[in-house]
Amino acid sequence: MSTPQKLRLAIVGGGIGGLTLAVALSHLNLDEFLQVDIYESAFKLNQVGAGIGVLARAMEIVEDLGMAGDFEPLMTPVESPLGAQSPGSRFYFRKSDERNGFPFFDMIMPGGSAMCHRADLQAILLSHVSSFIKCHLNRRLVNYKESKEGIELEFKNGETASCDILVGADGINSVVRKVFLANKQGLDSSSEEAAMNSAPVWSGISVYRGLIDSEVIRRELPNHTALSSPTLYCGKNKHIVAFPISQGKIINIVPFVTDLEKEGSRLHGPATEEANLQDFAHFYAGWEDEAQCLIKNMSNVSRWAIQTVKPLDTHSTDRVFLLGDAAHAMTPHLGSGAGQAIEDAYVFANLLDKLLRQGSRDIQRISNAYTAIRRPIARSFVDASRDQGIRLEFNAPEFDDIKEGDAIAPERLRELGKSLEKGFELPRKCSVRDDLQRALDML
Repeated sequence: MSTPQKLRLAIVGGGIGGLTLAVALSHLNLDEFLQVDIYESAFKLNQVGAGIGVLARAMEIVEDLGMAGDFEPLMTPVESPLGAQSPGSRFYFRKSDERNGFPFFDMIMPGGSAMCHRADLQAILLSHVSSFIKCHLNRRLVNYKESKEGIELEFKNGETASCDILVGADGINSVVRKVFLANKQGLDSSSEEAAMNSAPVWSGISVYRGLIDSEVIRRELPNHTALSSPTLYCGKNKHIVAFPISQGKIINIVPFVTDLEKEGSRLHGPATEEANLQDFAHFYAGWEDEAQCLIKNMSNVSRWAIQTVKPLDTHSTDRVFLLGDAAHAMTPHLGSGAGQAIEDAYVFANLLDKLLRQGSRDIQRISNAYTAIRRPIARSFVDASRDQGIRLEFNAPEFDDIKEGDAIAPERLRELGKSLEKGFELPRKCSVRDDLQRALDML
């Protein structure tokens, strides 16, 4: 009896989602069933950005894929051990848009978390990718075409490739999403209408990303909260997220500035660009010393316009799957954008594993289960993340009377803290393993 020809799986995008999928397929030992190729547009695999949080649901996947031990050396001395039985990580909230800022809520995130540099996470993922998975660099996808024989990928450099299953893990400006939607809508994928229909929209939020050597902060403010714990410095229409990474040697800092009137608009200008302190430091004039210390010591800063994608009716067809930001880019206020990409990859890989080991190649069965389970979960994170940002910047309806720097009664801040704590329940209140089982039961 002849051995069935291997299915050809193409992953477009070598970011966190695409690499997690590669790790999951490696962990499941699917080399006898699959030929897997990753196509990455960059000349080398590198992660743009700085710190990233891997919270409880995503940490379950990290454990299941055998990577938990790789995270332990990256954790700061004050972070909790990983796993469901962990007492949790502590987050501090401060009212900071006045000279004498103060803490107003402490939150424990049960289940533990890992705060690390994106490059460190990428290195961990790459170390767990099997040699049967091939990575092709400098392959910028410009189009794909489906036929009975499979899917033909067209790259900017003129090269082509073929596959049977296509996974678009190519981020918020996903070419796979553009063609995916154009095909569903009967449009020419190269048309302006197709581009507009798939284009991301601006959230009205700009963030300024940077890293600071912890010793710089320690010399100025030895007891600075962010040296030991994730801290959110809150003010009207803006806030700062700061947390230690790389075993506490570096402080990751992300100041946010929000204009809610611009939410849902088209972005004019670049989504990412270099920035100088004078571009944004004035937004935090009059803020407390801890916040000022962070802002003034930032260097090599980049400005990012936070964009999202419009809700999709489906995240897959019978042969094409959207993963991560390509399907559901969200604001970062729950620290779960990367986590949701990790979940997509985990569920898809396990669905494919079960299907192939059943002796079936009916990919439509995977598509039905993948969208049925992952789409509503991801959408709940999109909505909850937006709501959390509204609360963090004193823009919830009950704070309509508050202007920047206004005093807020302690009892109102306590209630706000409780609502923020409730908002952070989503990344930990149920197990992704339960979601996976529901998906598997659909096959």
